[in-house]
Amino acid sequence: MRKRLIIAAILAIAAPQGAQADDSFHFRLSPGPRLVGTRAASSGSGDVTATLTGTVLSLEGKYEGLLGAPATAQLAMGSAPGVRGPKIADLSASPGTDGTISGKVKLTARQLALLRKGGLYVEIDSPSAPEGDLWGWVLAFQD
Repeated sequence: MRKRLIIAAILAIAAPQGAQADDSFHFRLSPGPRLVGTRAASSGSGDVTATLTGTVLSLEGKYEGLLGAPATAQLAMGSAPGVRGPKIADLSASPGTDGTISGKVKLTARQLALLRKGGLYVEIDSPSAPEGDLWGWVLAFQD
C-alpha cells in the first residue's frame, strides 16, 4: 500500500502542470441587437457548442431562418458582454439560410481573459442584415 502511495505521489508531481480538462458549454444565437424591434419578422435562431482545450476554442453549431445566406461568420471580442468589438477570427458557415457554423481559434492571453468575462461573441451577417443577423455571447466561462 505504501509503495502505491509513493508511486501515485511521483506521478502527480511528474504530471504536466499546464494540463487542463476541457471546458464545454452551449449558447444560443438570436437576432442581432440592432435588428430587434426594427422589423416584424425574426431573423432566425441557432445554438453553438463551444469547447475550450488549453488555449484553443472550438465552435460547432447550427442556425435556421436567416434573412439571407451568410456573408460572414466570425468570432469577435468586446470589452464587456453586449459591447461590440473587433473580429478575432472568421468562422465557416453553410451557404444557406439554414445551416451549420464551425471553427477553431487559438486565443491569446487577452482573449482568454475576455472569454472568462463574457467579452467574446459569435456573429453571423447576411446581406439583408450586415450588422448581424444572429449573435451569441459566450457567457458560460465566467469565473
